[in-house]
Amino acid sequence: MLLRSDKQTICGAVLVLLILGGCSGDLSPNPDQPVPMSRKEARKRDFGNLFGDDFLLFGGPKKPGSDEGVASSTVNPFIWRASLDTLSFMPLASADAAGGVIVTDWYTSSNAPHERIKVTVYVTNPQLRADSVRVTIYKQINKGGTWVSATADVASATEMENIILSKARQLRIKQMEANNF
Repeated sequence: MLLRSDKQTICGAVLVLLILGGCSGDLSPNPDQPVPMSRKEARKRDFGNLFGDDFLLFGGPKKPGSDEGVASSTVNPFIWRASLDTLSFMPLASADAAGGVIVTDWYTSSNAPHERIKVTVYVTNPQLRADSVRVTIYKQINKGGTWVSATADVASATEMENIILSKARQLRIKQMEANNF
């Protein structure tokens, strides 16, 4: 009987040592380890917001690694705003902030009533750089009541890109000044 209680004591002591050994260790946070996200943040990442950036109404979770609904990372906000300001005299057909595409409807100037243009602006980079915006201008001429496609001036598209970039820089400077005061 004495031998049996010694075995139980040894097994109990070994078990207590294993448990205590498992509890020891460095529990300080590792600076390289990512911070775990809350349940609310994970839900936003996986499903989007009802009235958020991606304006998701129906559907399941987005595929991991997809760029859907990430307007802030794909489109420079200053170039986007400057593009809308530059094209404000023309009727907009569509504006997709997530994709960075602005398409106008046909516009006829009072100076040239037999010509009309349509403009498409592509904001392709989240950085404020010269290659972050691309403008395409489509032109049509009215011949006998029918609109016929014509070649648009490439210099006009380049000039519009420069106007957009100039306005974007001005918007950026205004924001920097506002943040400093």
